Amino acid sequence: MLSHPKLHDSGQAPIVALHSSASDRRQWNGLVSDLCDRYDVYSFNLPGYGPEFTRCGLQRGMAAVAAPILQEILKLDEPVHLVGHSFGGGVALKIALMRPDLIKSLTLYEPVAFHLLEGGSHEDEALVSDLKKVARSLQLQDSSGGNMPGIKPFIDFWNGEGAWDNMPENLRGKLAATTCAVAADFESCFSEDWSLEALHALSIPTQLLMGMESPAIAQRTATLIFENIQDAELVMLPGLGHMAPIHAPDWVNPRIKQHIARIERCAEPFAWPRSRAA
Repeated sequence: MLSHPKLHDSGQAPIVALHSSASDRRQWNGLVSDLCDRYDVYSFNLPGYGPEFTRCGLQRGMAAVAAPILQEILKLDEPVHLVGHSFGGGVALKIALMRPDLIKSLTLYEPVAFHLLEGGSHEDEALVSDLKKVARSLQLQDSSGGNMPGIKPFIDFWNGEGAWDNMPENLRGKLAATTCAVAADFESCFSEDWSLEALHALSIPTQLLMGMESPAIAQRTATLIFENIQDAELVMLPGLGHMAPIHAPDWVNPRIKQHIARIERCAEPFAWPRSRAA
């Protein structure tokens, strides 16, 4: 279910972009617009966020979400530049671990891989404990209003205290409708079992993006992943938080474009022009 057919025959690898929890493929519309003149860019609704895909019932953890996206990548019949934000970043990383041969580069904005912190230091365990409280809130229902306030702590955790209360009512309704999908995302995340050592085998050019105003658990996870992928690059963005790909795309998208362009330039054949006699 490719979002559009292949348009370019320039030798540039296609780009696949994966959205965060409680979002959808439209969060990457700006990136698609910025890059579509040179690249084929595909953005998919992750399983649970549209009718296209369901989670693979034969697999657990992130693999259940990654499997249908991986099938779309296989249809492209060439390696891709894979971009992911938050939960989409975790899915992108899982795909890279499953089929590194299909990934030409990775660009990850604070990827979800919180299972890495379980069983770690006291500080890491505390970070996980706080996030699991948010995950449990997603199971709650408001018996009086018919809404799903369980999403409220999730929104406030990633966007800042008071974010939910300051949102327009129609946006609250749209976000509340994703509660079940977000709860499933948490389950997939904490069911994951790959270790940091698994990252050592990746030789994919990888850029980690991290907002300096993001929650500590997102910064800690991004840093761990950066430290364990060979020759990875960590880009720290002052003044930006976890939702910057949505709220500040003008700052994030150029970093994505730069990383991909750098990889493509390295892959281009180069030769000095022949000298001519005067």
